[in-house]
Amino acid sequence: MGYLGNPVTKNFTTTTSVQTLTGDGSVSYALSAAAAVPEDIAVLRNGVRQKPTTDYSVNGAQITFTTALASTDTCFIIFLNGILLDQNTPGANSIQPSMMTSFNGVYENLQTISATTTVASTDNAFLAGPVTFTGTITVEGNLTVV
Repeated sequence: MGYLGNPVTKNFTTTTSVQTLTGDGSVSYALSAAAAVPEDIAVLRNGVRQKPTTDYSVNGAQITFTTALASTDTCFIIFLNGILLDQNTPGANSIQPSMMTSFNGVYENLQTISATTTVASTDNAFLAGPVTFTGTITVEGNLTVV
């Protein structure tokens, strides 16, 4: 029978990281692997899929539930990293300007260039305006200002 979508490339039972939690009345539990955003994991509480950010949140290798897991609750966690491709959306406020100032290909998104800045001959840089130049900028490579 035909199907829509990409062909399955991983055997779920042998290559997918999973974890089982047993409730003890707490809201926070340690995860066996870190998750950047709640959507990086699928959480099934007593067999019912939980909604990311509504029913639980993550902070690295810790999960926090909105309501505590009772001792009678079981919780199955599936780590989705590596299973879903191009499906991850960064969490709110998780990307900070300091993370974007420079990386391969050089990207600067500053409102004011106040320090001495050099675009090396091997780099391409892009500035999205409005941009005010109060410092010195030396362009040996390529700089595009929009």
